[in-house]
Amino acid sequence: MLTPSRQLGRLLRLICLLAATQLVLLSCSSTGNIPSLAASDAVFEVAPPPNFTRGLLERRSTEPLYPIRARNLGIEGWVMLGFSVDPDGEVVNNSIRTLEEQPEGFFESSAINAARRLGFQNVRGELIEDVRYVFRYQLDGLNVVPPSDSAADIIQFREMLPQRLITPPYPAVALELELEGYVVVKFTVSETGAVQDIAIDESVPSGVFNEEAVRAAQRLRFEPRIVSGESVRVEDVLFRFNWNLPR
Repeated sequence: MLTPSRQLGRLLRLICLLAATQLVLLSCSSTGNIPSLAASDAVFEVAPPPNFTRGLLERRSTEPLYPIRARNLGIEGWVMLGFSVDPDGEVVNNSIRTLEEQPEGFFESSAINAARRLGFQNVRGELIEDVRYVFRYQLDGLNVVPPSDSAADIIQFREMLPQRLITPPYPAVALELELEGYVVVKFTVSETGAVQDIAIDESVPSGVFNEEAVRAAQRLRFEPRIVSGESVRVEDVLFRFNWNLPR
């Protein structure tokens, strides 16, 4: 018959064995989660879909600015935008929308700004909707700077970027008369990104959409241009608003 001390010893060894078994099971469970994490990271490596330009011929391409934050973090990606192209081959600014962005939160503003500068040869001579265009962001040839929280990391140059897109309302008289047109406004973007000194540069048909264009321009906001680490004013900025009847 076992003495009380031997019985206690066996009980302690049994408790230690059970504890060790639990640790092994927990370790196996944690290891099993690793593949799911890797699968979630793989979404950023998905290839972008092709452009869908509906027969338009690109006559003015544009290279988007690589966002400073994405470049410093070494992040690549792409953005697919959807927009309409008017009979003259110009992108309708207030039709630009983001269809997909990978990864999210880095490239959308840069891509929208670049899309405004695109130009096409529109052989059909009519409004073409649902154009899909992809901007790719790759770090080939760029010097990638490691991320740092140091206050000495100063942006040397960054082009101004729109913070919001404004769709001006259709004037009731123009809608009733089924008039289409556009207005090009000229203004200054201040050091804080505010719009100042708004003037009409071009208006077709003359005067019909001017009032709505000025009101819309007053609501525009930009990330200011930065030169040598300082925000600067930008004068004679041209911005086009379009009014097209629904098809």
